[in-house]
Amino acid sequence: MTSAADFPIVGLGASAGGVEALEGFFRGMPEKPGLACVIITHLSPNRESMLPEIVSRFTAMPVRVITDNTVIEVDTVYLLPTDAVVTVEDRRLHVHAQDSHRRERRPIDLFFSALATDVGELSAGVVLSGGDSDGTLGIKAIKERGGLTLAQVADGFGPHHSNMPESAISSGLVDFAIPAVQMGAKLARFAAGRFMLDKLVGAADTQIESAAFDEARNAIYTILRHQVGHDFSG
Repeated sequence: MTSAADFPIVGLGASAGGVEALEGFFRGMPEKPGLACVIITHLSPNRESMLPEIVSRFTAMPVRVITDNTVIEVDTVYLLPTDAVVTVEDRRLHVHAQDSHRRERRPIDLFFSALATDVGELSAGVVLSGGDSDGTLGIKAIKERGGLTLAQVADGFGPHHSNMPESAISSGLVDFAIPAVQMGAKLARFAAGRFMLDKLVGAADTQIESAAFDEARNAIYTILRHQVGHDFSG
């Protein structure tokens, strides 16, 4: 059985054209996907964001404004309405004020990297519409920790600015390059299947069946190590 903290955390990176992309993303997301979403955007320091109200129109999940030391809960969306930097530690969101003279230009990379360090293979990174390459280094950090990565390709919800997702895709580290509206289903399956094999092992009726599962799993690890050069046994 999994504990209450064993759900994936999804970082959503968006910039220019991000509202349409977020609409597509949440329209394709189940009502209770078994994960949490944290939205990181490039905000103007001189404008108040209306994103909390806007995103609430697209999803039945609760939409919470991030404050310092916010505990991340499952089936909840988090976003920051002010010009600040967000990191994560022990499944808590931490807000760092921007220096007006030295503003962080890659808040998505920063959050994705912190997320990968904090929850490892339970991390997922989504790169949506945007006009630069922010998110690409963060995608690399998530893949190094065994997480899931997605980037937006064109459909009716954009991307209106494709530089950000195209940069992530060109890295070769994106698991799914798909339209935003298809991402929710992929992530919900990721959340549902995360511990499926462990549950099957726990449900085995005999010691022989359990040993057979372990043998099959080790065989899969060996194939993956030989084919892609990465050891998934941890």
